[in-house]
Amino acid sequence: MVRSKQPKRPDPHDPESAFGTKQEAVHLPTPTHRDLDPPGSDKLGLSPEEIIQFREKGYVIKRGLIPKDTFSPFYKLWWQQPPIKSAGVVPDDPATWIAPGKQWPKENRWSLAENWMGTSAWPGPDEKRPGAAKGERVGRLPHKLTQDISNDVWRWHGIGHDPEFVAATSAHPNMLYMAEALMGGPVKRPRRNRGIYSIFPRDPDGPESALGPHMDANMTEMTAVTYMSDIGPRSGGFTIYPTSPQALYHTSEQGLNWVSTEDSKKAMDHIKADIEPIEFTGEAGDTIFCHGWVVHSAGIHEGNNVRMAVIQDLNKSRTRGHMRWTAAGKNGGPRINCDMDGFFHIGDESEDDPSDGNREVTNQWIMDSNEFITDRSSPHKDMFEEWNLGSQPITGHVIDEIPWWDKYHLPLLPTNQVPRGGGGTPAVPLSDIAVYHGSGLWQIKEQQ
Repeated sequence: MVRSKQPKRPDPHDPESAFGTKQEAVHLPTPTHRDLDPPGSDKLGLSPEEIIQFREKGYVIKRGLIPKDTFSPFYKLWWQQPPIKSAGVVPDDPATWIAPGKQWPKENRWSLAENWMGTSAWPGPDEKRPGAAKGERVGRLPHKLTQDISNDVWRWHGIGHDPEFVAATSAHPNMLYMAEALMGGPVKRPRRNRGIYSIFPRDPDGPESALGPHMDANMTEMTAVTYMSDIGPRSGGFTIYPTSPQALYHTSEQGLNWVSTEDSKKAMDHIKADIEPIEFTGEAGDTIFCHGWVVHSAGIHEGNNVRMAVIQDLNKSRTRGHMRWTAAGKNGGPRINCDMDGFFHIGDESEDDPSDGNREVTNQWIMDSNEFITDRSSPHKDMFEEWNLGSQPITGHVIDEIPWWDKYHLPLLPTNQVPRGGGGTPAVPLSDIAVYHGSGLWQIKEQQ
């Protein structure tokens, strides 16, 4: 079956933005106890019951998918990182694990090269910049530190492009097997993931932990979350809304690139108000696979452990277009995002010179697939029409696509004095990645 084509060009969106609405989350999550799993959760492949669950609810859990000892070297490395050392967090004193964000700097530029706009250090919020207004964001960092509602969170994005870490997680043979069992082939071999997301015990005098449901609004076909630590109920377990992909899928204008509509907002309100979420609980090595448009949240964390999870994006090998770039404002002008056809439309309503190519452009470098999919067809009647879901045997059909950072000749991996677990893609000049056609129109260059 061929999907019908969508002639409309979607409005450009910020690649860092997620999809959500103002509707509050109504229901508390129910933990996913192992004894409630469908048969086959401890085996590679999919049982008939697991296939039904994925079709109807959009997720499946595989227990012990990756052996626990696989994580040992990365667990040791975790304790050596700046967010841990700077806050005085130590392995044998759980009291130091509580709310370490009080000791974190307001801004950090840890583990970065001097490659911003070519040769400069990554700027702080108070520094003047020739390519952007002072205070413009720099995008993702190797160590993103936040307080999410009530718990301190460290997103270690820098480890996500470490080749050994990727081989042990997203590109582990068992992970690739399950990717083909679910999505079908050819599977795009992951070259990075989003890294380790760590949620720390909250300050007992602070606000109670709560959910913040959203959908990531990107081109990821399947999300996988693998635990590096044992996670019990109300201990920060990754939380999803079952059936949310089914509720959202047909509201998108396209079936592979997320393009929201007014119906999408209504569906999201329904999901947060009416669907009871589940909280993924389990042991190190357990993995949950979800459709990429699942509504999810960091879990409620009222425990005394550190929740360590690897957040991963899995995709089929497909024809891809240009990356999702965003250009900073410089002289009071707005941030401009490229559209799906690869154009920046820069107006003359501000002091920004539309022809200025020395303008910072960045992308969401934490993603493995960071490019629009060229197939803009509308959604299938059956959202799983192109998926395998046990219909075909596993043949190991995995393809090595050129990673986007090599395709665009962009820095990402640690170099020179940057330590392991660091690195990231800096801003580059607009003129490096696009050609100016006049009248405020820039077009992204084609890449080989």
